[in-house]
Amino acid sequence: MNFFKKIFSKNKNTANQPSENPRIDGIYTDEYFNNRYTEDQILSDDFLVDGSFRMLNSFFIDNKIIPAIENPIYHPCNIDKAVTEEPGFYEYCKSFDQDDKQIGLMLTVAFSYYMVHELGFKLYRDKTPEYPLRFMTLKYNNNGGVISLYPFEYSLKVLNGEASFNDLLEKIKKNLENIPTADDFITHFKNNLSQE
Repeated sequence: MNFFKKIFSKNKNTANQPSENPRIDGIYTDEYFNNRYTEDQILSDDFLVDGSFRMLNSFFIDNKIIPAIENPIYHPCNIDKAVTEEPGFYEYCKSFDQDDKQIGLMLTVAFSYYMVHELGFKLYRDKTPEYPLRFMTLKYNNNGGVISLYPFEYSLKVLNGEASFNDLLEKIKKNLENIPTADDFITHFKNNLSQE
């Protein structure tokens, strides 16, 4: 079963149950990866990161809303609450004349910062994205088995009420240890060959 199908399917297997036959969407060489992706330094930009956190914090203070989780302000539960509580983070930012891309980028930075610092993901810039909204990607590497998330694209889904950051976080946390490693794939491949 494909890892993403397992994560996003409505009929969930029990948590932490490894899939029997992981479907591999591709095998990439280090050279291919290094030519296509560069580690994004956006989270090293103190001005951008601090600005995103301050806007989230200001939203809660100005609207007299208590964050879902006291610390960190960039926790996915807090980002979701900012988006869904009236007047909504989008409208709040619009009142400061911020454009849609800036608003989406603030949510992207906050969520990405959480995923990098709390779960060990890395943020990359995709030089040749398959879709325009996938120019940034969060990747988690489990000894060669890699999953990818597209934080900017996902931020727009959250802003449109189609998804929530915390739901995604919970699905990922439950399944991180089930990501097949490169060795798992090779073992599985050898077993399949020996059965033929």
